[in-house]
Amino acid sequence: MGSFVAVNCHPRDEVRSRREHPRDHRTTSVPSGQAPSAHGDMARQNIDESHYPLIPDPKNPARILTRPDLLQQRIIFLSVVVILNIAMTAITLLAKQSKLNVVVILAIKSKDFLSAVLSATVLFFRWVGRGIRPPEPPVPRQWILSLIPAYSESEEQIVKTVYSLRDNGVGQHKQLMVIVLDGNPRDVRSHMTEVIREFERPYVSLKWKKGVLRITVGFMEDVPVIVIEKVQNAGKKDSLVLCHDLFNYPRENSPRYTKLLREEMWDEILPALTEGTDFKAFDMIFCTDADSTIHQGAIAKLADALAKDDKAIAACGLVLVELEPGYEWSFWNLYQQFQYSFGQYVRRRAEGIMGKVTCLPGCVTMIAVRKEMAGAIRKYAEPVKGYVVLSHQVQYLGTDRRLTYSMLSQGKHLRTLFVPDAVSETVAPQSVAHYLSQRRRWGSNAFFNNYFYTAGERMTLFTRVCAAIEVVRLNLVYYRVVNTALFIHGLVTEEVSVLQLIPMLIIGQFPTMWFFISVLIEKELRIRGHKLVLGFLINKVVSPFMSLIIFTKVALNLGSQGTFSDPSKPPPSLAGPSS
Repeated sequence: MGSFVAVNCHPRDEVRSRREHPRDHRTTSVPSGQAPSAHGDMARQNIDESHYPLIPDPKNPARILTRPDLLQQRIIFLSVVVILNIAMTAITLLAKQSKLNVVVILAIKSKDFLSAVLSATVLFFRWVGRGIRPPEPPVPRQWILSLIPAYSESEEQIVKTVYSLRDNGVGQHKQLMVIVLDGNPRDVRSHMTEVIREFERPYVSLKWKKGVLRITVGFMEDVPVIVIEKVQNAGKKDSLVLCHDLFNYPRENSPRYTKLLREEMWDEILPALTEGTDFKAFDMIFCTDADSTIHQGAIAKLADALAKDDKAIAACGLVLVELEPGYEWSFWNLYQQFQYSFGQYVRRRAEGIMGKVTCLPGCVTMIAVRKEMAGAIRKYAEPVKGYVVLSHQVQYLGTDRRLTYSMLSQGKHLRTLFVPDAVSETVAPQSVAHYLSQRRRWGSNAFFNNYFYTAGERMTLFTRVCAAIEVVRLNLVYYRVVNTALFIHGLVTEEVSVLQLIPMLIIGQFPTMWFFISVLIEKELRIRGHKLVLGFLINKVVSPFMSLIIFTKVALNLGSQGTFSDPSKPPPSLAGPSS
């Protein structure tokens, strides 16, 4: 079959290989008003005539945790958390003169305080120096592959997303779109105005199972599109890994079928789709969801930010709760609107200033095509062979935060950026059950990945300290409730002096003050200002209880998404079936 792709070469160069066996491109133009036909004999014929060799069924090298393994590790983890919270409560009650409760509150709130101070200081100096800095040179044209993974999204949502991205105002940049249908067929083909080629190819998923990819190549009006339909569902993470293996710098241990398909894509498919253009290689990959709304100009802003920083491996935009008609004033929208906005304008903005955003949202992120991504995807896709359940938890649950960690672990020099002007809106949960389910996943991702950000390889001191504070804050969630009650009791009984109260007010409330200053100066927040005020009040009342519930669900479900020895039964949950 010829030599396979080398990791250290340019993504376009790896596929300049055999041309002695040209494939049939069979261009099909669709008459006006007539939709292309469904998959026919050509696709079935192509898989029968495929030059791909047969390979043995793959074996999953991941360690399989048994039910006793999971139960034992959950009990140990929960015991440590409970003992830690009881010990801190006992120390606070028995040693009142130490004022430990005040010290702990200050330490836990220090991250938000320092983040707000950093953001305010840097933005002030940027504002002062805006007229002094020389104008930046224009960004050269970037070739962007826009990835649209879809599972439950409707055919109409997918097609709408394609045209929305086309009309987003990308300026001089060029886009080619890849739609990945994950085991849930959608008739996207009928919306294509020209079909260049259809074929099926075998592949091996992240679940170490053989599968089939049905691939349709063509145009939706003037948009070059590759539709990859996975016949069997394999998850969004599998879609991301497949896309980067095909179009970014490839990891050297990608499956053989993927290497062969990559070669075919670069030898035949991409030249046919980009004929008559200056295309040589992709510069970046834009990741979004078919159910997200991308604001005008967001793609160009992310592309420009990424192109200007030669150390940046990715850049993300701002994610806001969509103002759905009929839900603008719903309790859940108000509650989550504040959470989304505060977390990004206080915490993520500070991370962005340092070039170390620790969670790049999958709905509005631009990822660079660069050699470090080969190592990142290798780390992101590798099976877990160890015993410790924390490694299984972060590798098999969620996508965004783990992929971000995998990127940053490739070198301290790498930067992940936050571009608040690149705005996306997403639909937020509108029920208790949906909200708790989502936050259990998100909370688990954040909590357990922070252990790796604290002690993982090639992390900067800034990232380690911030992650360590988060680990302590979440582990002490029960103690924090008791501590807050003791602090309020101290205020009422005058056991807490004014001198103790001043640093508490400054450190505790400055992040909120900075956030509402941001509301006044940021257009997207200003539009939602009145709702953010109501959301702030709701959060003050509801968040302490929600934090307890969510952390408890996270702890009781530790390991639920990991590899498990009996696939016919769910792994044990100490919370019972309802968890």
